[in-house]
Amino acid sequence: MDDVAEFITAYTEADLVRIAFAWNGKHAGEFEDANQEFRGKVVQACLAAPEVAPLLLLEHLFLADAEWSREVWGSSRHFANLAEALLKRGQETAIPSFAKGFLTSFDTFGACHQLHLPAELLDRLLRHTQHLAAEGADAAQRSQLEACGELFAKLRAGNAAAGWVPIEPGTPVTNVRVVWPRWYLRVWMRFRSLWKYGP
Repeated sequence: MDDVAEFITAYTEADLVRIAFAWNGKHAGEFEDANQEFRGKVVQACLAAPEVAPLLLLEHLFLADAEWSREVWGSSRHFANLAEALLKRGQETAIPSFAKGFLTSFDTFGACHQLHLPAELLDRLLRHTQHLAAEGADAAQRSQLEACGELFAKLRAGNAAAGWVPIEPGTPVTNVRVVWPRWYLRVWMRFRSLWKYGP
């Protein structure tokens, strides 16, 4: 644990290699993220004392977990807590990183609907996203900011979690079938992964 505490207090951009999503490109039983165990320890320590963790580290942890979520088709149990810590510490400056992680996958999108943030902070985040969207953001940025604004408004109104049900691992389910993407979507996903993680 001393290694984790020292890592947190001395964290710089150069240390990202130890917590970044380091996927082996495989799924199911062959899936492996070489940094997952250490990253998990760092996340738990940061969530236990978020005031000590550097903002850059919180951003990197949040984005690494978002990437992990995209490939495992689920989100970590602590994803919403990490998002809360990021927004409480970074406030308006954290919105670009938050938007990227929030919109990484359906699962990260859903997990962020479970956030609990102070009303005053939500008001400021909502105003800031609206300001940024109106101040010359390109179409892609505007879309991200509008999605964040919608989330902040729902969180402020207290109805963001309506219709979302977190499913814990081991929950018994029935009448489930596996739905595979069509062949051309599988080809596109493979091409995308090679382009992203290739040389």
